[in-house]
Amino acid sequence: MGAFTSELTITHLSGNDTHGWRLWRLAEPLIYEVGGRGSGRVILVSKGFITDGPSIPRLLWSILPVWASWSRAGVVHDYLCYRIALNNPHPEAPTRDHADRIFFEAMELLNVSWVQKYLLYWGVRFGTWYKVRTTMIDHNTTPNATQVVGR
Repeated sequence: MGAFTSELTITHLSGNDTHGWRLWRLAEPLIYEVGGRGSGRVILVSKGFITDGPSIPRLLWSILPVWASWSRAGVVHDYLCYRIALNNPHPEAPTRDHADRIFFEAMELLNVSWVQKYLLYWGVRFGTWYKVRTTMIDHNTTPNATQVVGR
């Protein structure tokens, strides 16, 4: 199972409400190790990466709050999908299916409840591309905002 080696630290970009979503910028890098601590398979989401958070319909916010225990997994997933949309996929997630599986693995690590984990997983399986293309590509200008860090 994967390992987060940093916390999620974000700041709200006030005055930026695009496509009905608020935007957030990473104030510190977010690091996730695919396969576990010490695996050498690291996804580093750099400070400054812009995300709109999880795209959860307002109707579901009572059972799936926008920012919750799965937030770190969601930001990593946003980054991986962003790279795929730019035709510059991260080596750990060359396809959307890989990105979605990493999201699921990260949610397991974060002890997200079974119901929430599966709702979120199937939500990204069906809803990611619209969000990535309309929000993150518009607001992240450096396609290599994250990189692989070897040990």
